[in-house]
Amino acid sequence: MGDIDFPPNWSQVTEKAKQVEGIKPEAIQKAADQFHAAATQAGDHSASLKSSTDALNGGVWKGPAADAFFDYVKQITSAGDRVKGHLEEISKDLGELQVQLSDIKGKIDDAAKTAQTTIQTCIDTETPKVAAARKQATDAADPDKKVQPPNPTAEQIIATANTANQKTASSATETMTGLLTQADGLISKSQQLMKKDIEGGGYSKVPMPGKDGTVPKRTGGLHTGGGGGGGGGGGGGGGGLGPSGGPPSTTPPGNVQQWIQEAIKILQANGIPVTDADIQKIWTIIEKESGGNPNAINNWDSNAAKGTPSKGLMQCIDPTFNSHKLPGHDNIYNPVDNIIAGVRYTFSRYGGFEGHPGLKSMAGGGGYQGY
Repeated sequence: MGDIDFPPNWSQVTEKAKQVEGIKPEAIQKAADQFHAAATQAGDHSASLKSSTDALNGGVWKGPAADAFFDYVKQITSAGDRVKGHLEEISKDLGELQVQLSDIKGKIDDAAKTAQTTIQTCIDTETPKVAAARKQATDAADPDKKVQPPNPTAEQIIATANTANQKTASSATETMTGLLTQADGLISKSQQLMKKDIEGGGYSKVPMPGKDGTVPKRTGGLHTGGGGGGGGGGGGGGGGLGPSGGPPSTTPPGNVQQWIQEAIKILQANGIPVTDADIQKIWTIIEKESGGNPNAINNWDSNAAKGTPSKGLMQCIDPTFNSHKLPGHDNIYNPVDNIIAGVRYTFSRYGGFEGHPGLKSMAGGGGYQGY
């Protein structure tokens, strides 16, 4: 260490600078983009549900159950609009946050670099003066040389320079501390927004309309034949639940990602050319078809009117499921079994995911279409 060097409090500057190394604006922007995509999907779901039921609400289906059903749909779409608005608010906030944190990170980096340059310049400038003052002091001690003592002395030059360097470091630390406090406040504000309850409530505030957790049954008007019934009986007539019956009352363990990965392994073992690269494609189909609910059942479309409602993660009807299931995987409500049948049907009918009408439409910039 030289007579003039970086001051003891310089470590405070380097510590403050390290605190912003973990700020990754690109990661924050990615999160903002993900929230925006989620908001768009929530809006798509609400619009799709509204579009699907508007035709029914034109007098085709009437009666108390119809009124209850449309009120239920209205609650869902209203909740969807609120969810969409909240997600968009978070997306916008995160987008602004990444800009603000990028600016703060830049200012902190600049403060550290400026202080470092200032101190190094002082060292480089004053160190030669110290050497010169010391030589002059040595010469002044020799009466024969008749040289005046240096003014300021080497010790005075050193003390002045080191004091200046300490003040430079302190000033930089103060500036950086203020910027870090500002960053903490911005991050805390964003966190509070993400934790904030949705005003008016989201999907969790929508009450289930029936004691058994299902939407109201039809009262007629959309199909001919039988009345719209409930049990798990046969697939003919109109409005039955098909041979596999209604959904179970419990949800199987695991999550969609795990179910897809397990199904892919089984499909590969049975010669279906799927890989982990297809996970997102399968995920998209599931998200659009059932929202990730393995017990989902569609009780209101044309298939339901025929007594073969779509069921499970990939919304297979019983005949399609039975034609494309694999041995030992014959439970339509089992998420892995349902994925297996849905993927095999996709390859059988469309030649693969590229031909899937929903994925194909979305790839071209359109909306999702059922398969």
